[in-house]
Amino acid sequence: MGNRELHFLSRLSAYTLKSFLIRVLLVSGVGLLFLFFAIEITGDKNIRVTGLEYFQVVLIFNVISESNVFLDHLGERFFPIPEKLSLRVVLHILVSLIIANGSVFYFLLIVKDALFFTHPIVQLMMLFGLIFIFILILVSVTLRIIEKWIFSVRQLEDIKRMKLKSDYNSLQAQLNPHFLFNNLSVLKSMITFEPEAAVHFTQNFTDVYRYVLQSKDKATVKLEDELEFIEAYIAIHKERMGEALQVTTEISASDLKKEIPPLALQLLVENALKHNTAFKNAPLKISIKSSGGNLLIANNLNPKESEFSEGTGLQNLIDRYSLLTDMQVFVDHGSELFKVEIPLL
Repeated sequence: MGNRELHFLSRLSAYTLKSFLIRVLLVSGVGLLFLFFAIEITGDKNIRVTGLEYFQVVLIFNVISESNVFLDHLGERFFPIPEKLSLRVVLHILVSLIIANGSVFYFLLIVKDALFFTHPIVQLMMLFGLIFIFILILVSVTLRIIEKWIFSVRQLEDIKRMKLKSDYNSLQAQLNPHFLFNNLSVLKSMITFEPEAAVHFTQNFTDVYRYVLQSKDKATVKLEDELEFIEAYIAIHKERMGEALQVTTEISASDLKKEIPPLALQLLVENALKHNTAFKNAPLKISIKSSGGNLLIANNLNPKESEFSEGTGLQNLIDRYSLLTDMQVFVDHGSELFKVEIPLL
């Protein structure tokens, strides 16, 4: 049973017109079904039930039902579930039985026939009514527990979203002041010795930070936008690393319009740069390919010595995907290649 169905069930006891009409229809059907069973069980073929008697059965069962709904709301106010579950159930049963007995005596005053309650059908209906009360109590408590459970799940999801939002902000902070100052130092040197190259460097540097600011409040971005950003991001590193960094992309035209979480590629490229050495004679090779509705990012392994990683950035990406889709992020840490496959949305 899905969350939508559970939410629908948990709202059956609500004081809304829709919930009330659903309760009346269900309870009326149950009452008439009990009456049918009572007639069948007694085997009295000569009995004729009048329209008024049908109405009385429906009325009594709905009075019992709505009384229990009222008791449920009253009980939740003074004896909330789950803190006082046992006391709540006991009091609910006692008060329901008092209401049921009161209804019987009131009906006796209307009928004015003491022998009426000795009829087998009437006795069966009283037994069914008692069973109905216990079913109602069980259902009301169960629905209240479901409602509390759904509320708790939503609270946990909200907390998780807030945490992931915080983690996402931390992810954006990977482009931190150190990165800024380091590249400003590079820019200063380039202005002095390579003024023409400094212009291209500045443009890429500007594009990177513009993209970060524009995407900071988005859940997903188009792959083509992320690729434009990552090209500028890689260009900054290539100004420093030269041929020691080699990046190839192979993306189908149809996949360019699909979406991924913002900075997903930056995280994976940065992860490769952070944990691997790169030299002209032993370059770091990063490939970005799309295939089968996924994006595959792979890099060769030239691990840095004494490099420790908690893997929080990659886990952050996995957690962000878990909020967006049921599709999985696959990580393959081989002996020669490190590969991450992320779904295109």
